[in-house]
Amino acid sequence: MQNQNIVSTGSVYKGRTGMWLYLFHRITGVALFGYLLLHIISTALILAGPEIYEGAEAIYKNFYFRIGEVGLMAAVLAHAINGLRIIAVDLWSKGSDYQKALNITAMVVFIAIFVPTTYKMIDSYFELCLEKSSAGTTVVDCMVRPLPDWKTK
Repeated sequence: MQNQNIVSTGSVYKGRTGMWLYLFHRITGVALFGYLLLHIISTALILAGPEIYEGAEAIYKNFYFRIGEVGLMAAVLAHAINGLRIIAVDLWSKGSDYQKALNITAMVVFIAIFVPTTYKMIDSYFELCLEKSSAGTTVVDCMVRPLPDWKTK
């Protein structure tokens, strides 16, 4: 032990792609767990009465909530794709040899799915808003006020 020289750089991680994907996987996992808890609580509000539940439901008609849904979709998608990458690295005998290629593939697949899905989610919000609103409603109006009741027209 006397002759052993220990040199520390202060960090175990060197900031490469694998480290960031590891960290991102943990963050998305915790965020999805938090969302699941909020979703259960929100759904349980029906037990408190229809007025309270419908009040909570009104929040979901807001444009900024749709942005949050895009974030949720991104977290689910990223967590799922990265989970498949981790399975490939762990279970494939050559997985560790191709880890960098798998990292890049995971990011490309994420972007290829995320971009069109985000466009469709945002576009469908504005379509619904403009369809259910009175004449003369603009896209900006749809961003600053909640959707009209989509159950009636």
